Amino acid sequence: KILTLASNERIVLKPHMRMIFEIRDLRYATPATVSRAGILFISDSFGYQWRSYVKSWVQSKKYNEEQKQMLHQLFDKYIPETFIHVKKAFKYLVPQMEMAGIISMCRLLESILDKQEVKGLEYVFVFSAVWCIGGGFSEKDGHDYRKEFSNWWKDKWKTIKFPNKGTVFDYFVDIENTKLEEWSKMQTKDIEKEIDTSKSISNYTVPTVETISAQFLMKQFIQVDHSPMLVGNAGCGKT
Repeated sequence: KILTLASNERIVLKPHMRMIFEIRDLRYATPATVSRAGILFISDSFGYQWRSYVKSWVQSKKYNEEQKQMLHQLFDKYIPETFIHVKKAFKYLVPQMEMAGIISMCRLLESILDKQEVKGLEYVFVFSAVWCIGGGFSEKDGHDYRKEFSNWWKDKWKTIKFPNKGTVFDYFVDIENTKLEEWSKMQTKDIEKEIDTSKSISNYTVPTVETISAQFLMKQFIQVDHSPMLVGNAGCGKT
């Protein structure tokens, strides 16, 4: 366990010492460093890894051949160009690898497609792409990247047209009627009538677009044993 620096200085690690390697930084490391870390590094500059994952995932599902072919076409249509623009123009609040976004997309798709017959497959796909690729954006460095992502998506992809009102994150897919609806339509009861004004407001959870959407997505992921992580600034509904 010898660490050799760029200056050729050698540092011997003591038996009780351990070193942590940041995987993403190994792109600039020598093969010697990578091999000593016990890691197999495969460059994914051209998206081979996520494409292979999608291909494997689609093959493993019991969808009909038309659906499988459609899924492949949708991934090819939306994802490569979206990833190129995301890398160039936006910053995540918490860094996200392309592969992580694709895995989340596939799990969200299967949480919906495995339970019911879906006529508007592209609607569900666009919903999944918007949330799994764009859901991690928030305000950062003086930019509202979530709003900027929404504006770009609306301008770029016109097949599934989002309403002008609000952002792409304000809508879910009404699968039965194959259309986009506002999250507020999912509110099941009138919470205002249940609030006792003599008690502190902290005793109540008032549903908002943020809390309704977060709860829906978390339930979808948990049903397929996929662990969601909520990110965002204070007041965005994480608690």
